[in-house]
Amino acid sequence: MFARITEKLVFNRLSYDNQLEIASLLLTNELKFFRDKGHELAPDESVLPFLVRRGFHPKLGARPMRDAIEKLIGDAVSTDLLTGGKASGKLAVDESGCFLSIQKSF
Repeated sequence: MFARITEKLVFNRLSYDNQLEIASLLLTNELKFFRDKGHELAPDESVLPFLVRRGFHPKLGARPMRDAIEKLIGDAVSTDLLTGGKASGKLAVDESGCFLSIQKSF
């Protein structure tokens, strides 16, 4: 015996403020993860809108945002570690606007 679902669920679109709030919560969790590993990162004001642009999908909503945040911050930390840094400092959007980088003016 199998049950069949015959109804559709319709979700309202997330407002930009909702998207920023979700990104902020996920960013806080990710920064805590890296803080526990010994990396102090302080995001500047350009990081949240960048994360919303990169992590929000029109059809999937905010579901891909966690993966995007983990990848973007993880890439910034690993790049800084590979160049001999301590992966601590100000987290900011790079000049090209394509990825995050760690600036040492912390």
